[in-house]
Amino acid sequence: MKVREIALAIKGRVSGDKNLEIKGISGLENGKPGDIIFLADAKFLELAKKSRASCIVTKESLCIKGKTLIYAENPALCFIKITKLFQETVKLEPGVSQSALVGENSKIDRTAYIGPYVIIGSGVRIGKNVQVGAFSYIDNNTSIGDKTIVKTRVTILMDTTIGKRVIIHPGAVIGSDGYAYVTEGKKHHKIPQIGKVIIEDDCEIGSNVTIDRASFGETLIKRGTKIDNLVQIGHNVTIDENGLIIAQVGIAGSCKIGKNVILAGQVGVADHLKIGDGAVVAAQSGVTKNIPPNSIFSGYPARDHGLARRIYAASLRLPELLKRVKKLERIFDEIEKQDNQQSKKI
Repeated sequence: MKVREIALAIKGRVSGDKNLEIKGISGLENGKPGDIIFLADAKFLELAKKSRASCIVTKESLCIKGKTLIYAENPALCFIKITKLFQETVKLEPGVSQSALVGENSKIDRTAYIGPYVIIGSGVRIGKNVQVGAFSYIDNNTSIGDKTIVKTRVTILMDTTIGKRVIIHPGAVIGSDGYAYVTEGKKHHKIPQIGKVIIEDDCEIGSNVTIDRASFGETLIKRGTKIDNLVQIGHNVTIDENGLIIAQVGIAGSCKIGKNVILAGQVGVADHLKIGDGAVVAAQSGVTKNIPPNSIFSGYPARDHGLARRIYAASLRLPELLKRVKKLERIFDEIEKQDNQQSKKI
C-alpha cells in the first residue's frame, strides 16, 4: 500500500513521501526498508530514529527528521487498524465437516463453519458466521452468537450462552463444575452445580481459561471483557463490562468485579469479595478485602498502592535498622551494667 492510502484509512496526516510503497509491518527493533512501524512513547524515540523502516506512525509531538511519518492521535490504536489492512484472512467455507457429530434439535446457521471432529450436543443454537475449530465440544442447550470464533479443542458444557463476536482460544473450558463442598467430619460432600455460564458480546477468552458454572443462577462475563491465558474464574462470579483479566489470575466463587477493572498477572481474589469500578490490582497481589472504585491496590495482603510502596520501601531498610537496634542494645546493656555496679557500691 502507498503511505497516503494508509494515512487515509487511519485519518492521519503524512509528513514526507506520500507515494512511498509499504510492503509490511514490523516492530521498532527489526524494521527494514518497506516496513511501517509505530512509536507511541517518547522513551523509544532513539530506537525509532535508528530504525531502517520506511514509515513511522507517531504523535505530532514526536518529530523524527529524515523519516516519512504519519501523524495520528493514538498511534497504537491506528496500528491495529493498519495490521488489519495488511492481514491476510483465511476464509473458511461455511458448512459442517463430514467428521463432525451434531445432536438432535440443534440449529446451525448455514453461514457457520463447523470443523473436523467437532461434537455438538442436542438443542444447540449456532448463529451466523460462527467458526468452531476442530475437536471442539459444544454440549447440550448451548447458544453461540453471530460471528463468534471458537478455536480448536475448546470445551463448552451444557446450558452455556455465548454472545456475538466472542473469541475463545484453544483449550478453554467453559461451564465445568464449581468447587463447592460441605464437610461433615472428615468427609467432603459435593454441592450440585446446576447453574450456568453467560458470556456477553465482544469478549475474548484466552487459552486454557476455566470458567465454572454457577452453583445456582449464573456465572456472568459482561460485554467487552478480555481474559488472558490460564485464568480461573470460580462459580457465581460476575465480571462487569470491559474488564482486563491478565494471565494466571484466580477469582474465587461469588466475587463481583466492577466495570473497567484491571487484575494484573497472578492476582488472587478470595471468595465473596467486591472490586469497585475502575480499580487496578497490581501483579501477584492477594485480595482479601473489598476494594473501592477507582483505586490502585498491590501486595499481599493487597493494600492501597501508596501505602504498599511505603511499606516495601521501609522493609528495604530493615537490615540497616536491625544493626542499629543491636548496637543500641549493646549500649543499653553497658549502661545497665554500670548502673548495677553503682548500686552495689551504694
